[in-house]
Amino acid sequence: MKKIQVSKILFFALAAVLPVNLGKHFEFSGSYVYGNLVDYLVPTLYIQDILALALLLAVIFERKKISLQGPVKKLSIFLGILFLSSLFASRILPSLWFLFRIFLYSMVAVYAYFWIDIKKDGVLLQKILTIQFLFISVLSITQFLVKGSVFDSYLFLGEQPYSMSSPLITKEFFFGTTILPPMGLFRHPNVLAGYLAVMLVLAIFWIPRSRLSLVSFCLGMLALILTFSLFTWAALFLTLVLYKILPDKKHIMYLYLFGASLILLIPFLPFSYDSASFYRRDSLLGASYRVAGEFPLLGVGANNFTSYVDDFQVTDDIRFTQPVHNVFALILAESGVFAFVIFLLIFFEAYAGVFRKDAVPFFLTMSVLLLLMSFDHYFWTMHQTSLLFFLILGLSWKYAYGQRN
Repeated sequence: MKKIQVSKILFFALAAVLPVNLGKHFEFSGSYVYGNLVDYLVPTLYIQDILALALLLAVIFERKKISLQGPVKKLSIFLGILFLSSLFASRILPSLWFLFRIFLYSMVAVYAYFWIDIKKDGVLLQKILTIQFLFISVLSITQFLVKGSVFDSYLFLGEQPYSMSSPLITKEFFFGTTILPPMGLFRHPNVLAGYLAVMLVLAIFWIPRSRLSLVSFCLGMLALILTFSLFTWAALFLTLVLYKILPDKKHIMYLYLFGASLILLIPFLPFSYDSASFYRRDSLLGASYRVAGEFPLLGVGANNFTSYVDDFQVTDDIRFTQPVHNVFALILAESGVFAFVIFLLIFFEAYAGVFRKDAVPFFLTMSVLLLLMSFDHYFWTMHQTSLLFFLILGLSWKYAYGQRN
């Protein structure tokens, strides 16, 4: 009889609860900036954190050996720099708490790289993701129809209670009608849209065709449209069109690398704009460079950007106490130039690796991720999408570097 691996059960359980938003928040004085509560600085223990910790302990108990070679070596160096950065953070508790989560989710990537068999384990993982995708899509569409949360209870998998009258809730205007985009189990329609975009790519190119996958794809596409997340629409549409029309797929990678670099240069480009969303992103990006210029080596500490951003924005607009909407710039500001360079190497080696091995599903997924991570922060700061990023990274390593188990 084949021995049951507890670690593998925990891995699949973690994949199954990926979008869940249940957690215990621990507010304290360091969670406030100029008297305002900043949720990014509130240490929170999520169900995914508990399962990821259990997975790590199971790996240790089962005496699995991790070889510090290739991408895992770079990842360990990156985590080491983040740890040093956090030790010098002005708000050390939110920084170390966040870092511990990043460490746990990084181990999910490592586990997928070493011990997930794409042919054998991939079938179950595809089924789990399909059912999950279908559930989130149905929930999101229902939220749109009822113009608010469905169960109106945080206890239902962490669904955020909201309605048209909720303060500061995201609203859109469509032909004179006020629209309330759905959020699923996430904290913002854009985060839901990012999750849906990744799942749609996997549904098209990786998950086997079936009635269930077809239904989940159709409902997922509708849910994405209802989020009114224009940039996510554009990122997904552009990726699929370029893949279809370009004879040499490497041009997608070159174009996206150029685009990601151009986005990083936005504060230095001499043009005007009227969009409040674009204006704020530009202001935050400029603030991140000023923070990085003052703290170039180790940054201000992982997850500490929001405690500095109000002092580094040079704008008369209302203060926008948010992380910079660019994962790469955020890592530069929070953890310094060395962490920034190592993270770029980790990301782009995986990206180039899946291209070389013609792993189309993950090449296109990494392409979409590159655009979304260049224009928002949630694949780093939000626990659900951060876990999704590291899961995709680990599977990309598996395809790029071959089976390791």
